[in-house]
Amino acid sequence: MPDPIEIEESNAQFLAAWIYFSQGLPGHRIEHTDGVTVVLSGTDMVLLNMATLSSPATDLQDLERRARGAVELARAGGVPWLFALSDSWSPGGDGGATAELLGRLGFKPAVSLLGMVADAITPPRRAPSGLDLRRVADAETRTAIADLNAAAYSVPIPAGRASVAHEAMWGDRAFGRVGYVGETPVCSAATFIVEGIRYVGFVVTAPEHRRKGYAEAVMRGCLDDALSGTGIQRTVLHATDMGRPVYEGMGYRAVTRFAFYTPPQA
Repeated sequence: MPDPIEIEESNAQFLAAWIYFSQGLPGHRIEHTDGVTVVLSGTDMVLLNMATLSSPATDLQDLERRARGAVELARAGGVPWLFALSDSWSPGGDGGATAELLGRLGFKPAVSLLGMVADAITPPRRAPSGLDLRRVADAETRTAIADLNAAAYSVPIPAGRASVAHEAMWGDRAFGRVGYVGETPVCSAATFIVEGIRYVGFVVTAPEHRRKGYAEAVMRGCLDDALSGTGIQRTVLHATDMGRPVYEGMGYRAVTRFAFYTPPQA
């Protein structure tokens, strides 16, 4: 059974990471009101525009009140957004009852992520050949990591470039890598120092290059950069179901699931 402390950590890292991603972007909006937090990047990168709870819901009535409040707050931002909630913060930890309530309010399931944590990363199982790992350090590599993630999540390229490629995201607490085959970017990952923990995000591999060990290699590259730069061992991420086996092989363990919903139509 997951440790309650790790559940709290996963929720805290989720919120702090999304704030980190958005806070330097022009037009961003971050608001904490009545048990709801809204983090909007000011861009059309929907995955970076999120409304969520800032503490566990006490019951379904409390959840409904806060979900309705989230809609009002987030709609005012004028950008596409998602409502996110971990099962552990659902009333009674019942994700099914939460999904049913949100469905009645007009929310629709979009994607889910699994909060995972590792005290340290295990040694690599294999090292793929022909992959050139380059640090995210200039406009070219920032654009590459943005375009790879936009394509992976079916987001318009301009939205990715306005957010993920923005220079403000890549300060001294950011350690990104892009993997190239020849001169073609094929995979990416980034590690950010979020509240004293190595937080991993933007892990993608182009479909035609999957199952070659590229995701693990590029992820290890940025994790190692962050470890060398800070000495921090502990690491947290929020994984898609596709990525989970890779992360488990690196020593991560599951903590709690986060469900994302598209909001009701206006």
